Amino acid sequence: MTDPKQPHDALFKKTFSDVEHAAAEFRAVLPAKLVARTDFSTLALCAGSYIDEALSGSQSDLLFSARVAGNPALLYVLFEHQSSPDKLMPLRLLGYVVRILMRHVDEAKTVPALPLPVVVPMVLHHGEAGWSVAVRLEDLFDRHLVEEAGLSELIPRLSFVLDDLSHVTDEELERRALGLLPVLTLWALRDARSPERLARSLGRWAGAMAELLAAPNGREALWTLFRYIAVVADDSVAATLSRALDAAEPEVKDALMTLAEKWKAEGEARGEARGEARGEAKGRVEGRIEGKAETLRKLLTFKFSELSERTALRIASASEAELDRWIERVLTADTLDAVIDG
Repeated sequence: MTDPKQPHDALFKKTFSDVEHAAAEFRAVLPAKLVARTDFSTLALCAGSYIDEALSGSQSDLLFSARVAGNPALLYVLFEHQSSPDKLMPLRLLGYVVRILMRHVDEAKTVPALPLPVVVPMVLHHGEAGWSVAVRLEDLFDRHLVEEAGLSELIPRLSFVLDDLSHVTDEELERRALGLLPVLTLWALRDARSPERLARSLGRWAGAMAELLAAPNGREALWTLFRYIAVVADDSVAATLSRALDAAEPEVKDALMTLAEKWKAEGEARGEARGEARGEAKGRVEGRIEGKAETLRKLLTFKFSELSERTALRIASASEAELDRWIERVLTADTLDAVIDG
């Protein structure tokens, strides 16, 4: 399967753009006093992103507004999805928070810009090695110079709430009571890139997958999780899932065996074999296209049920580039037309 350009970003935003899911994560991670004073019924997603364009491949963000102790406030979540933590994260967050506040000032027309709303920054990190660098901006300065020259009141200060998934156990994830999709999303973000962690933890979450499958819109949600795993995991993912879920519900096992990577591997292998049998480069290309067409048909059928004759004909006559583009769209498309005609 052609990888989505940002699979981590896609899963993060797919799940936590939902204010109920975001509220559950905030309740689990933010300081208890802040949670107690936050009116989560007022939580709303704000438009826009504040990350540097150059860092869009390793970071993504969501901004929410809410009432805290009766006052307007902003809850800012930055998702760090590179393998090692960003040593300059406190400085980058300062820049993002300033951008958020400046936008507030620029947009303040019917209401006064002051007092500024409090911005609570939070970083969600899923690097396998864990977070090992500063969480406070003041720690980036020369500590001895700051102390000796009496500069502590003259340097900017900022710290952030850190949710380091690499150090969160299965038991701790369960105790968060996030709901099925948020907790499975955090599990997938934590474990999908490590075959060993995936093999150890997958069986534990099979029951939650079965519950999600039976929930309203659960099939779509579970498919999104499997699609993410298929994209970011290594080539052993199909065997790992099959072994780990021997005792899972039949429907969950059946769904797992529709993983896109498995289809891709099987379809392309068959296509290459047919091409090699014919002994022609053209035959190998045709076989590869046929394999991708088969992959796309299965993906669309799994997500949108039976395909129309028109769609089947479009797939049968598509070029390899079109097939790659349509396969990539399946993750986020809400309708079949958005995949083929979007």
